[in-house]
Amino acid sequence: MIVVHELAHLKESDHNKAFYRLCELMQPGYHQIEFDLRLYLTRRDLIKTSSV
Repeated sequence: MIVVHELAHLKESDHNKAFYRLCELMQPGYHQIEFDLRLYLTRRDLIKTSSV
């Protein structure tokens, strides 16, 4: 997902509709994968913060 994201920036510099269409074209299900990764990272950060 991260590689697809960065490759899309070679064509589209902004996070606009064309950018996300390109991401979805290169990796079907991109939106769900990005959402799952953000959810995982948020959860990880919350657990790390609460254990300090």
